[in-house]
Amino acid sequence: MARLTIVAGTIIETQRYINVPMRFGERYLARERREVWLRGPDGRESKWIIHTRVLPARRGHRVVLVVRRQWVVGLVNASTGADVNYPRIDPPFLLRGFDLLAIVALAIALPIGLGWGGFVLLLPSGVVYLMFAVCSRLVWQWRLRRLVDKAIEQIRVSSALQRRQRDR
Repeated sequence: MARLTIVAGTIIETQRYINVPMRFGERYLARERREVWLRGPDGRESKWIIHTRVLPARRGHRVVLVVRRQWVVGLVNASTGADVNYPRIDPPFLLRGFDLLAIVALAIALPIGLGWGGFVLLLPSGVVYLMFAVCSRLVWQWRLRRLVDKAIEQIRVSSALQRRQRDR
């Protein structure tokens, strides 16, 4: 599982876009996407795109993003206390375009390699492949959700400690 990165800042601008109908091979997690511009503590600005309908923050709010590679997987709004785990709200797809290519490759390779025996094995091998692909991605999603939940909880605990120290 890839590491999660924490990005903190203040929202300076946010835009809402509605995704156009998908072309072949494109699969968006949500029908909407948000473009969020953050100004970090060092003054640098960065743009993040979040494919979701849920954004519990607006301009001027201090937020902490939980990022996996370039994908925003969690958000904690330090100004309001709201948080969101995006793999729970808009989970990734269980099947990908690669899976269709793998089934087609099986449909071609098995009969060529095994003759009539390949035709007999075609359906069971396709079903086994799809079951394995779906189950492995379900486990991956479950692990990612738990990882993001832990990261959000750590952010909440650390921000509560910082608030207590400031109040003293």
